[in-house]
Amino acid sequence: MIRTASLSQVRNAHMAGSMSGILEAMRSLSFPFLILLNLLMYCPYAGSAQSTAETFVPAEISADLGTCSVLIAVTGIDSKPIYGAKINTRIQYGLFGVKKLDLEAFTGSDGQVKITNLPELLKKPMYIHISKGEKEEIVEFKPDVRCHATFDVQLK
Repeated sequence: MIRTASLSQVRNAHMAGSMSGILEAMRSLSFPFLILLNLLMYCPYAGSAQSTAETFVPAEISADLGTCSVLIAVTGIDSKPIYGAKINTRIQYGLFGVKKLDLEAFTGSDGQVKITNLPELLKKPMYIHISKGEKEEIVEFKPDVRCHATFDVQLK
């Protein structure tokens, strides 16, 4: 038989000053408390259900050189996103383009990669190489023409 104690019983036992009464009241409260704790830990939250419309955040890599960005969406011949396509580029910046920064990223399940914080001015053109297996495409990014560019690349 499980006995439960109310808070008023615990208070009454405490007021009476009997230590055994307090311990008995605490023991009787421990079992319902443990059940409640287990329910909270192992039951799924009602608010955590996924919505039917999935939103994807593209994989992102930052150059930390400016404010421009490029969003690259890679698809196959069937127009479906390609997962794991390799995106790499070399950014030449600084006086006479002496400084170089190589960036490499892979597309996520949505087939997209975003390269952020690119410089506004480049001394030499920036070519972005997109490849998956034997298929490869190259796009040229000109930040002085379009600072926030989007490229839809279809690997053939």
